[in-house]
Amino acid sequence: MFHLFSRQAVAAADRVAVTDGNQSLTYAALARRVGVLVAAIRETCPTGPVRIGLHLGRTVDLVAAVLAVTAAGHAYVPLDPAYPLPRLRFVAEDSGVSLVVSDRDLPEGLTSAPTVRVDRLDLSATPAPWEPAPADDEAPAYVIHTSGSTGRPKGVEVRRRSVAAMVEAVRARHDFRGDDVWTLFHSYSFDFSVWEMWGALATGATLVVVPSEVAVSPRATVELLVREGVTVMSVVPSVFRYLTAAVRRAPGPPALRRVIFGGESIDVDSIRAWRKAVPGPCEFVNTYGITETTVFVTTRVLTDAELDAGGPAGEFATDLGVPLDGWELRVLDERGTDVARGGTGEIWVAGDGVAKGYVNMPDTTAERFRELPLPGGPARLFYRSGDLATRTASDTYCYAGRADDQVKINGFRIELGEVEAHLRRLPDVADAAVVKGRNRIGDPVLTAYYTSEAELSADDLGRRARTSLPAHMVPTRFVRLPRLPLNPSGKTDRRALAERDTADATTAPDATAAPGAPGATTEPGPHLAARP
Repeated sequence: MFHLFSRQAVAAADRVAVTDGNQSLTYAALARRVGVLVAAIRETCPTGPVRIGLHLGRTVDLVAAVLAVTAAGHAYVPLDPAYPLPRLRFVAEDSGVSLVVSDRDLPEGLTSAPTVRVDRLDLSATPAPWEPAPADDEAPAYVIHTSGSTGRPKGVEVRRRSVAAMVEAVRARHDFRGDDVWTLFHSYSFDFSVWEMWGALATGATLVVVPSEVAVSPRATVELLVREGVTVMSVVPSVFRYLTAAVRRAPGPPALRRVIFGGESIDVDSIRAWRKAVPGPCEFVNTYGITETTVFVTTRVLTDAELDAGGPAGEFATDLGVPLDGWELRVLDERGTDVARGGTGEIWVAGDGVAKGYVNMPDTTAERFRELPLPGGPARLFYRSGDLATRTASDTYCYAGRADDQVKINGFRIELGEVEAHLRRLPDVADAAVVKGRNRIGDPVLTAYYTSEAELSADDLGRRARTSLPAHMVPTRFVRLPRLPLNPSGKTDRRALAERDTADATTAPDATAAPGAPGATTEPGPHLAARP
């Protein structure tokens, strides 16, 4: 996996590899900085693989640390400082980190593991000669935690060979060049960042680390695109919609030539609006992917004819596209057989990208990662996604939603049960239920309905929720009820709450977060239409 970078460190030594607005490093300079960090890591963890937490801001040092952990033969665990401390504590403990690489003092109680302070190292020094750890393709590359239905996030452990295979497969399908300029727009707690970092560095391109204060502002993001001459951007469709609105007021046209969508269903109208506002050719690529199958499973280029046609988007907006070389996608019915034309079934994925499983969750791993005996060949390991797809008359597969109550908000995959579990643990909350709805402008949002015997206002609950939940999981609206409605089975009547939420949304003032917030703190979620 490290070879994706190291070969470019030689071939493109004098080209700018990474910049964050304050400093820029050539490929040669980045390689030297990686060497300094590798030496510091090996002082504490001379053998591996172990899991190393990364508690770093959005700077060039984040990229250097990811490379250094990989070169030292270990796996990295994102501990993004933008996330709430309780979440970070859980991730660190669940992953069993042996070391933390940080650029600041760690919050009290985050972990008892030793720390390497990047800000206290002489990063300009020339490191002693060193060699990357012997390649072990089966060793883990990283552990990224996804939302969990029981209130417990699931740590997905991904192999090195899966990352290398994903990068090479996408590069083989799409034209990426050494003179491209990419953005690292997303949090490194979101697996979209894996593609952003390794995809750029594997092609000898320049990677622009987008500061958090820029990522939350559509206007500032567009200005960065123009200023840095960005040509390749990966983005969640709902965020792109805000960028489309902001680009009309940009100081000049962005130079984007390829936009890669992931995280949720594309917004065809926003793509068409961008094409009208920004002159010049630009390829728009839709993807479907899952954290458990290494970022991407399929890609599909949206054609000019489809985008120029106008009118409703049609099937192409949800068409899953073609699996990457080395990946296999099957849509199976309840009997485990391929669905017929016109039928809807669950998406199962096999191949190079299937992860090792979930950390410390053997039962859940056995449930979701399964050997399937399929006609015409030996049994293969598949990941059962929980996503649904419909097989059309033309034998294409179109995304058709989730088989469970997991939802996608701005590209984040969120288990409603996890949000509810957090809310119920807050003082004075007797019960809570969370539903997905839409605000007055049609964007997806979460609404939390709760009961309390204390004088707990919606504002108070919102403030408390923000101290324990990542920003993308905090509901937009909190509504207090005397009691939650029940269905005939005695369970919370979510349909009634969803209907009430739809009615309320047409009259209640919007309280949505700042547009573009997904760029600041994202976590793994489905690509294209979904990511389980």
